[in-house]
Amino acid sequence: MLLKKLRQQALRVYEKAVDFFSGLEIKFKLSINIAIIVVMVIVIFSALILPIQHHELEEATRNTCTVLLKKLSQSVHGPMLLSVNNPDVLAEVKLQVQQTMQMGINGLEYIVVFDRNGQVIGASDPDRLKFPIQAETLAELAQNEEVSLKHNDSFYEFSYPIMAKNPATGQKGLLGLACIGFSKEVLLQPTARTKRLILTMAALVMVVAVWIIYFFAQKMVNEIHALSRAAREVGNGNLEVHVKPRSKDELGQLALEFNRMVMHLREKLQMQKFLSKLTVEMIQERGGGRVEPYEGERRHVTILFSDIRNFSAIAEDCEPEQIVKLINIYFDLQTRLIESNGGVVDKFMGDQIMAIFQGANMIENAVGAAVDVQRAVRELNRRREVSGEITFELGIGLNNGLAVMGNMGSKNRMDYTVIGDVVNIANRLCSLARSGQIIAEAGFARQLNGNYHITRLDSIMVKGRSKQVEISEIDHEQD
Repeated sequence: MLLKKLRQQALRVYEKAVDFFSGLEIKFKLSINIAIIVVMVIVIFSALILPIQHHELEEATRNTCTVLLKKLSQSVHGPMLLSVNNPDVLAEVKLQVQQTMQMGINGLEYIVVFDRNGQVIGASDPDRLKFPIQAETLAELAQNEEVSLKHNDSFYEFSYPIMAKNPATGQKGLLGLACIGFSKEVLLQPTARTKRLILTMAALVMVVAVWIIYFFAQKMVNEIHALSRAAREVGNGNLEVHVKPRSKDELGQLALEFNRMVMHLREKLQMQKFLSKLTVEMIQERGGGRVEPYEGERRHVTILFSDIRNFSAIAEDCEPEQIVKLINIYFDLQTRLIESNGGVVDKFMGDQIMAIFQGANMIENAVGAAVDVQRAVRELNRRREVSGEITFELGIGLNNGLAVMGNMGSKNRMDYTVIGDVVNIANRLCSLARSGQIIAEAGFARQLNGNYHITRLDSIMVKGRSKQVEISEIDHEQD
């Protein structure tokens, strides 16, 4: 149970650390990652180099002590062949020990010479005289005629048996043992200095590396922030943004691609202005997938046609640029009012507008749009007449019925629109309407439930129909 709680706590700490790290800015993440990499490199480097250095120092120390022991053994070999109880022999051994110590080898702590019985007969440190060596240990060391090593917390102790050869039998016998004590602290000083040097250089490299990475990361972050701000502007509908590439790397390429994307969006937006809203909505509903020609379906729709009266006569007396500017004023006014009443402008045809209304309230919406247009045009003309500007008058035709809606055109050029008798009659009624007049098919007008004043007009003949079409005028002067 306790182990489970500890595991859960460790997991929560890890998740918090991950959340904290993921929330940091990129410049801090890069700096932290570089610092971690530097630490790892230092640890690996130290793990590889320091043991090698330590081993080489031990080998060097062993070689030095071996030379000293062999030289000392040769020096005391002659005297020790005599009786070790001889005071002159003891004095000679002690002299050789002192002379060896006086060589000033750094780290050499003591020298001890034992006789064949394990008794100390020469020592650089008087305290060592009190510690003879046991016979079993002496015999064990004598079996190996090479330098042997043992160590404790403070010293490395090197031992070398002093042997003598019997001329008669040719066998070797043990005369004694020479021992040298070498300080561990002195031996490990180069390793400790190397550690400090590595740590110092590591700290310096880490600081410099982190600072350099932070500096370059700041430049990267600034470029990312610029892209982020530009993306927010695009999300808010501003397609005039431009990100200046600050480098030729991936971020610079990303900035170029972002600018190219914004340019395509601007182009798409401009192209959408030349498509009917109905066509754009159809493409969006299909997710931008392939649109096949000749797809169609029957729908009940309400059609509105609006046409400028006496346009040709007015256009003859105006420059083309002036006519385009003027007609766009009236088109913009009508489009806003049609869309505000739930309609969609299907197309502009010269000086004429065709709009489509759908849904449960399409008749009321279409009539509301027609009335709003005539009233708005009347007010616009009043203002323009005051300033002596050219004015236009509109005639509007309305009809409601079943039509075919679908993709019309060729494989390479299509339009999403409606066709049918209801469209033809609405267009015919628009051509009959005088300036400021709204004409609708009589059955259409009867569905307004008395909301507008309706005037019955003479029936008309329409091409393709055997019977006359009853029509009415919708009065937009009265509420």
